Amino acid sequence: QLTSVGDSGIRSAAKLKTTRQIIISCLMFGTLVVQLLLAWLYAATIIRPHIELGNASIWVGGVLCCSGILFASYSQFAMGKNWRIGVDPDEDTELVTSGIYSKIRNPIYTACIVHGLGLLVLAPNALVLVTGLVGFYAISTYVRDIEEPYLVKLHGEKYVQYMESTGSFLPRIF
Repeated sequence: QLTSVGDSGIRSAAKLKTTRQIIISCLMFGTLVVQLLLAWLYAATIIRPHIELGNASIWVGGVLCCSGILFASYSQFAMGKNWRIGVDPDEDTELVTSGIYSKIRNPIYTACIVHGLGLLVLAPNALVLVTGLVGFYAISTYVRDIEEPYLVKLHGEKYVQYMESTGSFLPRIF
């Protein structure tokens, strides 16, 4: 991102208007960091699974984790210079509705959820499960209460129509 468009795309939660928005934003990104830490702790055999799922779980979990990473990268690339982490109310971006974004409004968050499911299959541990559930809550709340109201304000009726024709995390389901 930084090398291709000259901008990291990372925006601070400090510009959000309410304490609740800041907490949800920090919770969402915090759970991602904790999940990555848990993956490392599992790989280093510091935490152990609570349920043994067998060797197939390594393949299934690995495929889900890698798919999540690849899908997130693809989705970020498809956004181009308009990709952001976080909301900056003072910034205008173009509405991207082509490619994967013609079917799903939030494919990067979908990819994070897929990655989290993969991690849970790889390391079926209560910590991983709780972190994944908190992460899903934070992502869905962030999208509903922070990101989409900002995009409706920025793009108006065009974004409302886009919401009506696409799914939030899966094509026309959520």
